Amino acid sequence: MRADPPVEEGVSVSVSQADLRTWRDRIDAIDREILRLVNERSGVANVIGHIKQQLGIPVYAPQREQEVILNVTEANEGPLTADAIRRIFERLIDETRSLERQRYQELSRK
Repeated sequence: MRADPPVEEGVSVSVSQADLRTWRDRIDAIDREILRLVNERSGVANVIGHIKQQLGIPVYAPQREQEVILNVTEANEGPLTADAIRRIFERLIDETRSLERQRYQELSRK
C-alpha cells in the first residue's frame, strides 16, 4: 500500500482507482476495529454501572469523566486536535452513560 507524502501545489502524482479502493478498504477495516473497541468499552462501562448500582453510587461521575478526557487528550499525538478528541470522547461517554442509566433504571424497576 503506497503512502505518498502530501503533494506540493502544482506537482502531479500518478494515482489510480485501485489506490483509492486500497485506502478505503483500510478505512473500513479500521472502522470495524473502532466499532469492536467501542462496544468492548461499553461492556466494561456496564460492568462499572452494575458495581455502582450495587454500591449505591450515581451513574454520573463528572470528576472521573474529566480524568478520562484528560487521559486521552494528553495521549493524543494527532493529527486530530485535543478539542476534537475531547468532543469525540465526551460523546462516547455520554452515550455510554445513557446506556448505563437505561439498563440499571430498568433493573431497579423490576
